[in-house]
Amino acid sequence: MQKKIFAWAMSMAVAAMITCTGCAQNTNSSGTDSGSSTAQTTTLDDNDTAEAAVGQSLSAIQSGEAGMTTDEDDLCDNYDAFDAEITLEDGNTKVKGNTKAVSVKDNCITISAGGTYRLSGKLTKGQVLVTGSEKVKLYLDGVEITSPSGPALVCTNEKRTILSLAKGSQNTLTDSANNADTEINGCNVSACALFAQDKLTINGSGSLTVTGSSVDGIVCKDDLKLVNGTITVEAAQDGVKGKDCVAMFGADLNVTAGNDGIKSTESNDDTKGFLQLEQGSATVQAGGDCLQAETLVWIADGTYHLTSSGTAVNTETGEANSGKGIHCGGDVEIAGGKLTIDAAEDGVNCTGSLELQAGEVDVTSAEDGIQADGDLTVSGGAVTITTTGTVAASAQDDFQPNNFGGGNPPSGDMPSGNPPELPDGETFGGGNFGGNGNTPPDNADNRQNAAASDASAIPAAAMQTTADPSTDAGASAAAATTTAAEDATSKGIKCGGNLTMSGGSCTIDSTDHAVHAAGMAVFSGTTLEITSDNKGISSHGNLEISGGDITIHSCTEGVESKVKMTISGGNVRILDASDDGLNTGGSDSGSYAMTISGGYIYVNAFGDGVDSNSTWEMSGGTLLVCGPTSGGDGSLDANSNMTYTGGTLLALSSKGMMEYPESGCLIATNCNAAAGEQISIVDKNGTVLATLQSPKAVSDVIYGIGDSDSADYTIITGGTYDGTLNEDGYGEGGSVSGGTEVTANGGTGSMNGGAPAGGGRGGAPNDAPNGGQGGTPPEMPNSNNSGS
Repeated sequence: MQKKIFAWAMSMAVAAMITCTGCAQNTNSSGTDSGSSTAQTTTLDDNDTAEAAVGQSLSAIQSGEAGMTTDEDDLCDNYDAFDAEITLEDGNTKVKGNTKAVSVKDNCITISAGGTYRLSGKLTKGQVLVTGSEKVKLYLDGVEITSPSGPALVCTNEKRTILSLAKGSQNTLTDSANNADTEINGCNVSACALFAQDKLTINGSGSLTVTGSSVDGIVCKDDLKLVNGTITVEAAQDGVKGKDCVAMFGADLNVTAGNDGIKSTESNDDTKGFLQLEQGSATVQAGGDCLQAETLVWIADGTYHLTSSGTAVNTETGEANSGKGIHCGGDVEIAGGKLTIDAAEDGVNCTGSLELQAGEVDVTSAEDGIQADGDLTVSGGAVTITTTGTVAASAQDDFQPNNFGGGNPPSGDMPSGNPPELPDGETFGGGNFGGNGNTPPDNADNRQNAAASDASAIPAAAMQTTADPSTDAGASAAAATTTAAEDATSKGIKCGGNLTMSGGSCTIDSTDHAVHAAGMAVFSGTTLEITSDNKGISSHGNLEISGGDITIHSCTEGVESKVKMTISGGNVRILDASDDGLNTGGSDSGSYAMTISGGYIYVNAFGDGVDSNSTWEMSGGTLLVCGPTSGGDGSLDANSNMTYTGGTLLALSSKGMMEYPESGCLIATNCNAAAGEQISIVDKNGTVLATLQSPKAVSDVIYGIGDSDSADYTIITGGTYDGTLNEDGYGEGGSVSGGTEVTANGGTGSMNGGAPAGGGRGGAPNDAPNGGQGGTPPEMPNSNNSGS
């Protein structure tokens, strides 16, 4: 990708070095000898073959194989000779030079031959019309034209027109409020202040103010290039329209529009209808979309302030128009520049793919911050997103209280066999199994009541979970088709295809999911800072984390995959989850396996810390869990086998549902640690292997020891640690003085999903230590397997 960017930059540099034949690069404001009437000679033929054809691929512009380039005419804004000089005045317009090429009638000045013309003066009720079959250059040096009907400047010539703004000059073009579409010289001329039938270039170091009192400001039916100059456009409807494309190469553009700000409208040719923003700046205030294109929006550099109020209304239907910052019917690619977007709807929205390679993007939106119906890739740049919208009820996930913290309850038979033996004085979950011990008592009412209590404790904002239900049916990357009401989400980043985040940084504060993918999601290098009233990261396909830094400050569920989750590297910190920390499951098909083989993971969750609706396996990395205090959730939860073979595993919770791997773990269910105390694992030499300061009361501890002997480890609560804790309250090495030693009451387990060797699971909830809350009864594993 960098090679493509370099190739494009080189092509632009070569174009900029081309000498302008016939141009005088001087500082004279008029740029000419007023006595000269010699026509300028150009080296390009009338076909303008220097412009490249537009390709269809997303990166074709970067390679130099597509898009707009600048030639010598685009870059030349000073001239040493003119075919004619026209001084405008109501009823008294004067022409000096080639008078055969210019005619004046009733304040309508017509230029009918190719060449270079200097215009100055004022018409309060007039029009300048460019006709013929040749290229025309207009040097505007203090022009003020107000048209009573039709555009102030109309270019119907068959070749392109170049408007050069003289240094220091102020030029204005205004149409009347009653202007309407009309036909001039066989061309359908739009209601606007400045109209061009063929290609149009605006350059120079002066200023141009265009006021579209009737409908639009600037309308070009071909390629529109804004090379430099200060251009201000005010329009009742659309500000700047280039049918085939709008390309900016350095202008300072200010647009105020009742509807869309800058747009390209060709929809029947996928090689046209694009916006290409190379350099310069644009400030757009629009009632509709700020930037709109049919096929591609490509931003390489420049500074852009885009504000959409969302007040535009379709004049035919009376319905609200789209109110997005950037809206594209194809792809969006951001390779540089600085964008500040404040949108009534989505900040950036495209129906194709979106790539963010570099630059700075700051989005505030009432709906989605950045949304692509296709694949979405972040490989560089810095993104800040704030969403403020209220999520439509039709777009919310069903919140079922009996789901026990977001996971689906297991299916299948309860485990057979007698419950495990309990330490003296403890009862099994607050009440022993009755009968022969093969089945638990019927606690349906208790389960429902406890679940309802848990649900009512969750903030209302946390209940506004949104994922398109229609995409839950599988791991397909295809986006669901929804109505506008069903799609009224307020996500930070929303991807209808596959999401890849390999570089750059994203800071997201959202009322809906912070990051959501309808397909798979891959994180390998991006830095993410997330605050969400809903889920932090959610994918409907497989989710993979192999690198990067992910910090989720608050959320309902932290990281969720509807299918499989694999974590092999990177840093994942979930600091405050009102529901599960890590969760898999929810699709109608496929595996929900969760696999951890590397990386650093810290979870502070009030639901399940880690919840797999299939198997759970850990073979490496560091997993630290500060789990729930409710009886219906646990630090670890799986609906099938839990396997631990390596890595640092330390999982804490209060009494309630307790599950742990089938082997390789040290288990304690008799801690009595208060919130804020440290729980330390110490080897036989007194060295701290792992210590974690828990923000909540703790009774249950799970620590991975692999094939080691549990007698070689000691659990200590409290005391004084002489090592260094990280920002999550975790440390390794050093020693602990004082504190309370806890006797482990389990070393291995073989029941699927893990059943403690000594208490803490079953019937009604236990009383949680130190003020912890009881809760719903635990989920039971879905296979029969006796344990000891």
